[in-house]
Amino acid sequence: MKTAEFEEKEYEGPLYNQLAAGSPYLWQPGQVLEEYLGFDAGLFLSEPYLWRLRGFRRPLGGFLVNRFAWPFLPIEVSRNRLPRLRLNCFIQAKRPDVGSRLTKRLSALGPKRPYFKFPTETDQQNALDAAAKKLKSRALFTYAAAAFHKSQELFLHMTLGTVVENSTFPDILSLSGHKAWYYNEPGSVGIVNQDFELLKLLSLEERIEALVGEHRNQTEQDLSPSAALAELLGSLQEVVRDTTSVANEPRAAYLGEEWRRITALSATIDAPGALFSFLGVEAFCSYFNLTWLTIA
Repeated sequence: MKTAEFEEKEYEGPLYNQLAAGSPYLWQPGQVLEEYLGFDAGLFLSEPYLWRLRGFRRPLGGFLVNRFAWPFLPIEVSRNRLPRLRLNCFIQAKRPDVGSRLTKRLSALGPKRPYFKFPTETDQQNALDAAAKKLKSRALFTYAAAAFHKSQELFLHMTLGTVVENSTFPDILSLSGHKAWYYNEPGSVGIVNQDFELLKLLSLEERIEALVGEHRNQTEQDLSPSAALAELLGSLQEVVRDTTSVANEPRAAYLGEEWRRITALSATIDAPGALFSFLGVEAFCSYFNLTWLTIA
């Protein structure tokens, strides 16, 4: 098998953009937090000269909620559609390998060519598996990979907005104990390598709809965005701290140090607690190479 022509980063950017733009359920958490904290948009400016033009001796204080300083125009968002950060989706994008000769063990995939495969990393899979079990009632953890392999195909799907429709989305728990996912079509149908069993999973959209429906039927009082974020971060910290196979990994060690830096920062800066919970969840995603979307 050979590796796809495009890099993982080239694929995941369009994938996440089109997921958020094309689904009525998925939102960027930064946008939700901005609405919750009471601002629409900001421009990150640190050049003192520009501030002096407006009569300020130095730049004013403030907080950069997202990792990226991106100037944009405010947009109108219906408040009753905004999620409350109670339900979440964590996605790990993979760069697939591609092949054309199916082995006997993979014959259950059917005659379609080419076929694709992506391996999982043991330390990452252990952490995501533990987190998926811990947060099963309020978060989805899934892989994503392209069902194509040429750069020209990627560019075409970017132009047409069809990256999502031409990707596979096996969930993390279904790959528990396995080291690879084989597939030859978009969606959530493929073969796991441990016993080479054909799996026909629910689509990502169906999984999201099921989670939203389950949450709607719950009688418990909904949490505020700040409380939901704090609970989410606490659950992730429990996973990293209490799961032996995760706690012994280098990623967990460095993540723990990052969380301590965020805690120290919260003690020196007067800012809403939601901001530091947000940074803590973002840190988890960064160290385990995830993209975080919240579900309306």
